[in-house]
Amino acid sequence: MALGLAQTATAVGTNAPASFLATGGTGPYTYAVLPGGPGGTIDPSTGAYRAPALVSSDPTMLYDTIQVTDSLAATATAQILVGTPLLLLCEIIQQEMGLTPDRIKLWDQKLFQPTDSDLYIAVAMPSPRPFGNSRTQSSDGVTVTQSVNMYASVDIDIISRGPAARDRKEEVILALNSTYAQQQMNANSFNVGTLSTAFVNLNDLDGAAIPYRYRISVGMQYAVTKVKPTPYYDSNFTPTVYVNS
Repeated sequence: MALGLAQTATAVGTNAPASFLATGGTGPYTYAVLPGGPGGTIDPSTGAYRAPALVSSDPTMLYDTIQVTDSLAATATAQILVGTPLLLLCEIIQQEMGLTPDRIKLWDQKLFQPTDSDLYIAVAMPSPRPFGNSRTQSSDGVTVTQSVNMYASVDIDIISRGPAARDRKEEVILALNSTYAQQQMNANSFNVGTLSTAFVNLNDLDGAAIPYRYRISVGMQYAVTKVKPTPYYDSNFTPTVYVNS
């Protein structure tokens, strides 16, 4: 049986775990994270993966590529997205609606209008606002954890030149209430609330160029957390004294 690589998650948030498991091939196996991604870590013998503490600011470096090598030097690879809650929401829609990654975009990525009849999804977060802020120190005093709780109304546009947007717009609601969506929200500390009561028809905004464009808005709560070492006072520190001339 040819060597393959199974995974417990296709997308995770920062610091989140996932597992990779070799299938087929000839053991023992060695796992590695290839360079060029956000920089997660993996146990070379077990395939236990941990996402990095930060999401890459480079949109071309959002996926870690995991490689497994068996005892006969055969290899297999798999990818995992490390994303913010907004990117994870996009990934939920993509997976549940069976779209390729290039069919779901963020508006601030300068979305191009569709050039074919298939479906496009565009997601925007216009005005996120904080509603909570906390700072706690670990019991051993070594690290400090800071967290800010956020609320955002997320606009989801369903767009197509052909009838796909008209016929499939309701699938967005199903995607965000799917079992996969609940698993991702629970694992990555965000939540999508009640959907708005109507799809807004935005066809007229684009004139005859885009026959179908609908928008639905969802409320999303999420947290951004940073853990860093506690800054200790250094007795060797020499302060700089400024003197008025």
